[in-house]
Amino acid sequence: MNYEYVQVNAFVPNSTSGWSSFADVASYERTSSGTGFLLRDSDGRVLQLAFLSPTALRVRFNAGAEGYDDDSPSYAVVNRSLGPVTPRVAADTSALLTIDTGAMQVKVQKQPFSLAIYRDGQLIHADATVRGANKGLLYVDGQPSVASIKVAPENAVYVGLGEKAGSQLKKNGFSMTFFNYDNFKYGGTSVIPAPPAEGCGGPLNPSEPLYNSIPLLIEVNPSPTGAYAGRPYSYGIFLDNPAQTYVNIGADVETVYPSFSMQGMYYFGALYGDLDYYFLLGDGVPSVVDQYTQLTGRPTMVPRYVFGYHQGAYGYYSREVLEQVAQSFRDASFPIDGLHIDVDFQNNYRTFTSSDKKFPNVSEMFSQLAAKGFKCSTNITALVTCNPYDEDGKTYDEGGVRYDTRDEGLANDYFIFNTRVNQGSSPQQFIAQENYGVNYGLNPFTSPPLQKDSEGYTPLISCGFYPNLGDPAVQAWWGQQYEGLLSAGLEMIWQDMTCPAIEYDRTPQVGEYVPYEQLLDFNTSDHDDCDEVKTLPLDLMMVGPDGKSYQPHALLHNGYALSLCKATFNGINALRPGRRNFIIARGGYAGVQRYAALWTGDSASSWDFLKINIPEVLNVGLSGVPISGCDIGGFATGSGSTQQGYVTDPALFVRWMNAGAFLPWYRNHYDHYEKWYQEPYNYGEPYLSYCRKYVELRYRLNQVFYDAMYRATQTGMPICRAMFLNFPDDVEVYDHLDDQFFLGDFLLIAPIVDEGDTRTIYLPRGADWYPFPEEGALGAKVAGGTNIGVTSGTTPYHAPLGVVPIYVQAGAILPMRELEQWVGQLPQNILTITVFPGPSSSYALYQDDGISTGSSYRLSAITQETTATSRSVRVTRKVDRYTPPEPYYYVALLGVTAAPSRVTAGKATIPCVADASSLSASASNAYTYDATTETVTVKIFDTSADITVSAALA
Repeated sequence: MNYEYVQVNAFVPNSTSGWSSFADVASYERTSSGTGFLLRDSDGRVLQLAFLSPTALRVRFNAGAEGYDDDSPSYAVVNRSLGPVTPRVAADTSALLTIDTGAMQVKVQKQPFSLAIYRDGQLIHADATVRGANKGLLYVDGQPSVASIKVAPENAVYVGLGEKAGSQLKKNGFSMTFFNYDNFKYGGTSVIPAPPAEGCGGPLNPSEPLYNSIPLLIEVNPSPTGAYAGRPYSYGIFLDNPAQTYVNIGADVETVYPSFSMQGMYYFGALYGDLDYYFLLGDGVPSVVDQYTQLTGRPTMVPRYVFGYHQGAYGYYSREVLEQVAQSFRDASFPIDGLHIDVDFQNNYRTFTSSDKKFPNVSEMFSQLAAKGFKCSTNITALVTCNPYDEDGKTYDEGGVRYDTRDEGLANDYFIFNTRVNQGSSPQQFIAQENYGVNYGLNPFTSPPLQKDSEGYTPLISCGFYPNLGDPAVQAWWGQQYEGLLSAGLEMIWQDMTCPAIEYDRTPQVGEYVPYEQLLDFNTSDHDDCDEVKTLPLDLMMVGPDGKSYQPHALLHNGYALSLCKATFNGINALRPGRRNFIIARGGYAGVQRYAALWTGDSASSWDFLKINIPEVLNVGLSGVPISGCDIGGFATGSGSTQQGYVTDPALFVRWMNAGAFLPWYRNHYDHYEKWYQEPYNYGEPYLSYCRKYVELRYRLNQVFYDAMYRATQTGMPICRAMFLNFPDDVEVYDHLDDQFFLGDFLLIAPIVDEGDTRTIYLPRGADWYPFPEEGALGAKVAGGTNIGVTSGTTPYHAPLGVVPIYVQAGAILPMRELEQWVGQLPQNILTITVFPGPSSSYALYQDDGISTGSSYRLSAITQETTATSRSVRVTRKVDRYTPPEPYYYVALLGVTAAPSRVTAGKATIPCVADASSLSASASNAYTYDATTETVTVKIFDTSADITVSAALA
């Protein structure tokens, strides 16, 4: 068959013709496991229901299947046993089959077939019926397309869905496709609706395919009504199919086929393969994410430095340039941990190599940078170039540098061959061209045989092979290729072009010899079968997720990027055992959180890209990936670039830097071949100080990020959270999801993401709020439920350039660190447990050495209580297998308006010293009171596994 990419308006399960339904339930039987059921319709088609726990159900359907393998291979799913379950047939009549797990009731109507799920008698989820016909299981006769249409109840909100464009967190009203796609500036012309010809409108279009695909839909209904009336509920649907998939949530797009309205309904489906989806019922969204990350795997702890600031550029083309950037950051006293070097680092675009000419003595370079606190990454793509020339223009036979990765891959048949569907095996490896942009004169080094064009510009392209990453032997070999880079001192991996991104198919005919110079195609009007999808041809055969059988790329597409990340993760862990390794990847598939963090691809400098930054990252977090972020400032030029030097407009840059300071992955990355600069110090004052202010705050909040990451490893809870995650009972938060969010448990961040300097801010009901204290005493408390700028008596929050509105929940516990210029600069970084007045609260503090794997860590429970006469904080070690280097810590009680009459630590009354300097010098537990800041600061030596600090208020 002809495999192709299909736009969202041409995949139409709501078509009035062409799709058939699973008709009825003529019979059923239990599977041998006892936890599943096979349902057959009168035409002999088979549907499987398999229970993974009392709240998790797997639904599988393929119109041509006669049965299903419970252990079918999956890129995404690693655990299909989420809890003990014994599904009970509660009712079986001629009309209805009811299966009860104790937590949910699955009701299967037999004539015609439909499926509905209840919780304690409350309808939660149901197939849609249109004009009397059930649409819950749909297929196309003779075609591999499948879909399911469900009811979208009133007040239901739909979130998750991984990496999607758009300025709204909620994806109600949009039609989307999941197909890993090299969508430069989110401006692909093959999407519906197409972005405008000019400008940067693409970021606002959720219909576009992007670099990463996670088809996890989460429905949360805070106010169920009608047939769904009852308590609020949440559930997730994960469609496990790595081919191109779709989700439409009540969007009536202009389709190529006659169709019925999707109002009050949503659908999900796959262009090729099975309808294999998991229904995850939750008490709230956190429990849905918890189950999803049990199903697809938890993330692992990352090095502490990951939550520092990172700087990258395409165009740091030499050691001299890179070291100058590094020193400029240190000279500007601008905290930074990461330096990211693009393909400029390589010997003539040879993946896994470094250039001796541009980066001489690379081990020394990495060592000297590390001494200044820098951790480096470099760009690793799946392309293994077939260019015979090294950077000096010599082949190996001419005395040039040998390229071992290419030679080994060819010798062992590790690369994908040009075998197409139904065409027999090909002896020729598949070869494609990748485009790295243009050198307009910035980089003085050459890349043989590339030459300048008539305008003096050098197109930067390369042709090569791609590893057959479904094969376990190829994965192991790929992982081994990192040995040289890691041995030289490379710290982390930047996994790029993961789709994989391809410009042209350049495979010669079998038996035809084509010199490398003639493989290169500089004619951008020459189209090929991989032009539209910008990836491997969809009919190309490669090894699938079972590790042995060959399947068309179309059926596996989104899994290729995940296999790339998996091979890298396993490889570097084997090469550096006992050490946490880190990958920042451009793409993947569901389950990518097991291996890598994500950045959201090639953004452009525009206010639209800043506007989508928050909802995009929050939805990625809801989809199981706790660490993500965008290229701060925009990688490419856009509507927010200046005329001179194409740099990002200073106001846009500052707002972006300030907002990004509170998101999990914080990297400023840009195309230096087009832009003059994007490093904060190059903007000068006052912009440098505006940026530095919140970078410094991020470093002081490093422990908050770290603790939130630990929680993600245990429960899947995101680091940065949509408002409803922390306040699920306040229905008003659902109107304020797009431009404000929580960092951890207690910090509400509300950046400016539009031109201007005012905004409204909603403070959730159910708590009181304090403005984040920058200096002086704690500000006036604001009641929850206040919409600043809307509520009577309030005015919009004025946040001039360089100001981020931040509110702290009353009762908050915030662990703060001393300012460092890089993570780990201070041998002892004293912890201050900062406590805000308010209702009793708790906090989990995670401590370890920040880099090692294993079980050496300390987990402490911190609780606080505020009464009219006292403030108390208790610190209890729950896991005590690590001793921090700091001999003591501080407890800071904010909002104490008069000096306390007594302070105790444990049962002992401790002395008051004059000031902070005296407290620092104290050799035993003591405290001081600052009347200006209204703060009691207590010094506690870390000798007790369980201690309570109390201040008696006068």
